[in-house]
Amino acid sequence: KPILTRNGLSDADIQAIPETATRAFESFKRTSLSERQQIVKRALKLLDERQDTLGKELTEQMGRPIAYTPKEVTTAVMRGEYLLKISDETLKDTPGEAEKGFTRYVRKVPLGPVLILFPWNVCRTCPARVQL
Repeated sequence: KPILTRNGLSDADIQAIPETATRAFESFKRTSLSERQQIVKRALKLLDERQDTLGKELTEQMGRPIAYTPKEVTTAVMRGEYLLKISDETLKDTPGEAEKGFTRYVRKVPLGPVLILFPWNVCRTCPARVQL
């Protein structure tokens, strides 16, 4: 029996996606790394709190035994926590080659919307990996 039925998107809906994403990005790009870290922390907390429910849904959607699916959610949370742990160091400015009179560095800044294609069977874990 179907566990979920959704209507497809119209051509107009599909055409609107890039514009909608660009508008959303305009406010998101002004968030600090600290704010983005807080967003990810809240998302990871929600995943952790709902691991049994999400595990059941993964079992229904994928057919994977229920004995394993809550652990998949736990693993996703652990990956996200690791990315949070390294985000300050990884995303800080990288100094460039020194030269008298110049300060050179590479700054990592949000550039724009990104299309992320991920496998249907890990749909709850992939988005958290890319929010920072």
